[in-house]
Amino acid sequence: MTTKATLLLGASLLLAGLSTLPAQAQTPTNVIMYIGDGFGLAPKTAARMAMGQGRDGKRFATDAGFQVLNLDKLKYNATVTTHSLNSWITDSAPGASVYACGKPGKQDNEVIALNASSGAAIETILEAAKKQGYAVGLVSTARITHATPASFASHIWYRDLEDYIAAQYIASTQAQYEAIFNTSPTASFRYQANRDWVLPTPKVGVELDVMLGGGARHFLPRTAASTNKAVVDAAGAPITNAAGAAVLLAGTRADNVDLVDYAVSQRNYSYVNSRSALLAVAGNLSQYGVGGKKLLGLFNASHASYEQDRQTSAAWEPSLADMTNIAIQVLRAKSNGKGFFLMVEAGRIDHLEHSNTGGISVVAGTGTTNQYVVDADRPVYAGTGDAGVTATPTTTRTTDVYGSDYMLKEVLAFDYAVAEGRALLATPANGRTLLLSTSDHECGGFAVTGLHDEANASNNGTKIRTYAGQITKSVAAEAGYATPTNLVRGDGGANGWYPDYVMTAFQGKDYPTPASATAKRIVVAYASNPLTNGNGTNQTGNVGNHTPQDVWVGADDNTGTHASQIGGRGLLDNTSLTPIMANFMGLSIFETTLARRASAPEPTAGLTLSPVPFEDQFKVGFDLVTASVVSVDLLNEIGQKVRNVVNEQRFAAGTHAVLVNGAGLRSGLYVATVSINGQVISKKTIKL
Repeated sequence: MTTKATLLLGASLLLAGLSTLPAQAQTPTNVIMYIGDGFGLAPKTAARMAMGQGRDGKRFATDAGFQVLNLDKLKYNATVTTHSLNSWITDSAPGASVYACGKPGKQDNEVIALNASSGAAIETILEAAKKQGYAVGLVSTARITHATPASFASHIWYRDLEDYIAAQYIASTQAQYEAIFNTSPTASFRYQANRDWVLPTPKVGVELDVMLGGGARHFLPRTAASTNKAVVDAAGAPITNAAGAAVLLAGTRADNVDLVDYAVSQRNYSYVNSRSALLAVAGNLSQYGVGGKKLLGLFNASHASYEQDRQTSAAWEPSLADMTNIAIQVLRAKSNGKGFFLMVEAGRIDHLEHSNTGGISVVAGTGTTNQYVVDADRPVYAGTGDAGVTATPTTTRTTDVYGSDYMLKEVLAFDYAVAEGRALLATPANGRTLLLSTSDHECGGFAVTGLHDEANASNNGTKIRTYAGQITKSVAAEAGYATPTNLVRGDGGANGWYPDYVMTAFQGKDYPTPASATAKRIVVAYASNPLTNGNGTNQTGNVGNHTPQDVWVGADDNTGTHASQIGGRGLLDNTSLTPIMANFMGLSIFETTLARRASAPEPTAGLTLSPVPFEDQFKVGFDLVTASVVSVDLLNEIGQKVRNVVNEQRFAAGTHAVLVNGAGLRSGLYVATVSINGQVISKKTIKL
């Protein structure tokens, strides 16, 4: 057999393999977007290291015990920008609105899915999906009315108007929206169009099938009695805290509207407010079928407890993984085989960073105007993960909980939620599934600065060290010898200089805990703290701020079609993810609206390559409706750019063909990509 014949046979086999990729079945189609609020790369690294990566037997990717997170298993990675329309540093409202709305969602800070210039609401991908028959849901460890979840299912000029956001969630018609306010016992709070606006047009006809998170205070009356304030288990029995007192959820609605009662009695929601009651939903999914009940779960008056605090003092609250698991089950039941769109937010990573948990100490002040000093490697203040913000110099500290413990557990809780999505993706019977995980922004400039060093090797009393001690000679007289004998490796024991944690189980999940009081625990710091963010030693309220750092995005799917689109394109803008999700769900009109840049439409016909396979050259064909700026690149099979064919050249409307010179390239699989006004389409080809 000739060499060329051999290559042709290999190419035909490769093409045959490509043709057996999973077909894009119409239904069910599922998209889960995970958003770690404030989640940069450093917290993910810290969690992975605490789980054991780098220690003996976990040092190399080929080691059976090499530690990676579920986040790390997402096949495709990229980085995205985070700036908003009017600020180099975004807040969560426009930071999430760009994921909800695409390019039109890049808006001013504090604005949620609304054009601040025109006052017009912007349709979200969740709303578009619901109108096309998908089930839709929101899950968050923050208040469910907080900026990130609100960006997907509400429209408002100011993110802090959370009572209104809650009302928008529950209403799907203007009559329902007005009826919510008209249930107020106080006449002055009843519906007034000039004050209460109207139900935004994109929300009309859209019902949220699942809402799980904190934020009960925006659904419950401030002073009026409500049976929905009592936290109860699956059997309806009151839950008590460690002191034996009943756990109650306080309401703050000044209009004294019981929005939970309205949701249950008028909008066909079932309501749960404890982990026990939430998990019981799995045993009664039949009531959540098509046309059946929707699910509302509110587990804290404000934000859900930090995972560290949930494990020590609020075990009746569900974990983020619990909420994600039940949300997936209910959405599958409600979708009638169509599929679903779900947004899952780990909202409290951001809050730990705002509070500089584990990175500052109070040296003076009353709790409203504190003076801080940058500090590390001391136990956190007693209370919650935010206790340092309101602490005084006399506030007690814990004896065995550190700031890094809070962050590690919060990230692991997020990672376990991602595992629920990966389990869905891994089962073909569940249908086509796309997972995306990213952040709205980085917060606090969170950094891992070193490990606790009980031996005080630096000899300065801080007991913090960054890396292993130096190598030495066992024979002191040979200290200056070049001969490599009698060497003693620095920290060369079985585990070297790595974090020393043990796994502690809680409700069936393992979390890292420092192996002992003197163990090599992770020490954290914050670049954004009172001393560096312009406040000197004084600060009121939260002590840290958002940063403009690019953030990580990971993606995976079980179709081989969409997650890979984030690769091979260099740095992405944060508007780039929504068109991928929209296309995966077949939201063609919505996708076009999102992906369009500079009023230039997407191509009328798909990308064509000929011949396939090719020997020395091939043509890239594409159609343009209007004159457009086009780039053409050739990538190898792992997404590396090997040739730029056309660089941002303007083409007239019509049909075009660009010749690609493949001479000199190795035989194998390649991807031709065409960028039309920033929108990328691609296709595979083979070099013989």
